[in-house]
Amino acid sequence: MLQRLWQVIRSFFGRLIRGMEDPEMLLRQYIDDMRSKVPKLRAVVAEVLATEYQLRDQADQLRKKIADLDKQIISALKLGYEEEARVLIAAKNEAEESLQDTLDQLASAEKASQQARAALDDYQREMQRKIAEAQRLIGQAQMAKMQEELAHAMAAFNIGQPSDVLERMRAKVAERASRAKARVEVATTGVDSRLAEIRKATAQLGVEEQLLQYKRQLGMLPAGEPTAKEMQPLPEQTSQQS
Repeated sequence: MLQRLWQVIRSFFGRLIRGMEDPEMLLRQYIDDMRSKVPKLRAVVAEVLATEYQLRDQADQLRKKIADLDKQIISALKLGYEEEARVLIAAKNEAEESLQDTLDQLASAEKASQQARAALDDYQREMQRKIAEAQRLIGQAQMAKMQEELAHAMAAFNIGQPSDVLERMRAKVAERASRAKARVEVATTGVDSRLAEIRKATAQLGVEEQLLQYKRQLGMLPAGEPTAKEMQPLPEQTSQQS
């Protein structure tokens, strides 16, 4: 039971941490961490090289010392100083032993220097490869982020949703236009419409009368032809006589 609970807790916090992870931020930190190791590695390589150079200087000094002791031995023997020659020979032997030890250490130091240089070069090549890969991933992460923002923006303007302001206003304007059209139709079928027809007929009758008058003045009508008013029957009087 405790193990299952621990697994649940771990999975919960793991999902929480994964949700908080920003790929771009973590990749940039990864690049900074890799670059920060280069100065430390160079410092280690510099120490190894310094040891090599120091041992080489010691070997050169010992060779010089041995050469000087050899000359002193020869001079002592020429002067008949055998006891001094023995002391110088013992010092020379000691210097030769020290030179051999120094040369052994120098060989190890040279090998270590080569290995350190190679390790630094390998790390820098690998670092450049990983940095290039990380930068590609950063570019992909930025593109994915922009696509997510674009998708979110497009979702806010999704056409066809009832909650869309544009669609609702379009429906409202269409409804208002339909109502106004219906009101116009209702208004034109009432008294105002009939009055308009009467005014139109009256105006047309006046035009006909004026036309007949012009024709009469010009002699285009025979004498005694009735005017337009006389030619128009009265429907109400006719109906009463019948």
